[in-house]
Amino acid sequence: MTTTDAYILSCYREIAVLNSQHGITLVQHTVSGTVYVKKILETYNADVYRYLYRHHVKGTPEITEIVEQDGRLIVIEEYINGETLRTILDNGNIFTEDTAVTIIEELCRILLELHSADPPILHRDIKPSNIIRTADGSIRLLDMNAARQADPQKKEDTQLIGTVGYAAPEQYGFGASSVQTDIYAVGILLNELVTGVLPKDRMPRGKLGRIIRKCTRIDPKDRYKSVKELLNALASCRSHPDTIESSLYRNNFMIPGFRSKKPANILIALFIYAFAFSFCTRFTAKATGPVFQPWVERAIYLLFTVIILLFTGNYLDIWSFMGISRIRNAWLRFFAVIAFDILLAVIMLLIMILAGLMMGTLHFVS
Repeated sequence: MTTTDAYILSCYREIAVLNSQHGITLVQHTVSGTVYVKKILETYNADVYRYLYRHHVKGTPEITEIVEQDGRLIVIEEYINGETLRTILDNGNIFTEDTAVTIIEELCRILLELHSADPPILHRDIKPSNIIRTADGSIRLLDMNAARQADPQKKEDTQLIGTVGYAAPEQYGFGASSVQTDIYAVGILLNELVTGVLPKDRMPRGKLGRIIRKCTRIDPKDRYKSVKELLNALASCRSHPDTIESSLYRNNFMIPGFRSKKPANILIALFIYAFAFSFCTRFTAKATGPVFQPWVERAIYLLFTVIILLFTGNYLDIWSFMGISRIRNAWLRFFAVIAFDILLAVIMLLIMILAGLMMGTLHFVS
């Protein structure tokens, strides 16, 4: 470290520890009072940080200082206030498909600029904890520790690095990292944003599911050739809202069973609705007397049956409102829906009993 470097670093005083394990602290410039993030990196690519220091990429923290010393890199960069996508997901939240697509589009535009560098810069560690959503809803991509410049001459990565679940196969020694490596992680991220789980556990249906599958193909050659191509695919997904099952699109207002527009699903739905209507209009409890008219009783049965069917079919994305969509395990989510259906049925029976007692139509015999 030169005398100049030492003086530069002395101008920043530590005010808080953000992550002691990874050497990340919050510092404040002693003259301007501006708050920055200070990182002491042991794993890094100096060429990447030098490039980003000279050419700030919009959507990433602006680097103010870089100092290399004893095999470590000290970085002073912009402090970005917000919440990581990992924190949002871990709090039990998932995103509507419309919002998730917007986030991924913004991320792709950041990656497009990184990949447009000469040589292209590959992030190689895209995951929810490395993406911050600011108060205004914009996206920032953090942590360039695993980033490196693309080298078409390389046949495999010499340093295996990445996050399990998000790292592409080539990051485990099955080839060399490329722009398709970042595209793979983007597909995993998109899936987790809308489902709360990785693609191996569950994937969305429709065009969005097909986009995720293409992003996450085992062979990089089968993925999108660039993030620009991925952006075009996402744009076409937007231009056909019927392919996105989101509460913000008009197809979510359609009755469950008809949203997919598949003949088999429609026939099954028609049969269920017809059976429910027939059962409710014919069923009459023995306790009904002359005061409690049969049509009132049947109307109550029909009303609650419709409510149960709409809830089970997630009409108007009611599961998100009830917090059921936050349950990541598919079986637990299924049992939660069934439990709520049973609760609705119990409420219906209690209303029937209460109404009967109030109207004098139910009598208890000792």
